[in-house]
Amino acid sequence: MTRHAAAGELPRTRKRRPSVDLMSSPGGRKRGSAAVRRTRGTPTVGVQVDIDPDVKAILDGYHAATGLPQWALIEAAIRAGKPGPNGYPENWELPVSPQTPLDLPQEASTRAA
Repeated sequence: MTRHAAAGELPRTRKRRPSVDLMSSPGGRKRGSAAVRRTRGTPTVGVQVDIDPDVKAILDGYHAATGLPQWALIEAAIRAGKPGPNGYPENWELPVSPQTPLDLPQEASTRAA
């Protein structure tokens, strides 16, 4: 008997796994492999951000302590914040966003109108 499905038969399928798979321990994994990874096909969106070096150092420290990839640590941090009455976590130190109108050249503002 072969491992391949006969003509007309469906191949055996694997059981569904959770959306995050735990792999081997950080010290025992191959170079380039993650300790945790998503199940193939899990929907994701890309995010590219520039962060302060001190924040990156904290993230690297969390990675060293847990062996988890950056995406898992960032998702956990965001999910840990509970929104307050203003719609964002009150205990977060967020920068103040100025509410001033943009200074657009006159031609650009007339084209948009």
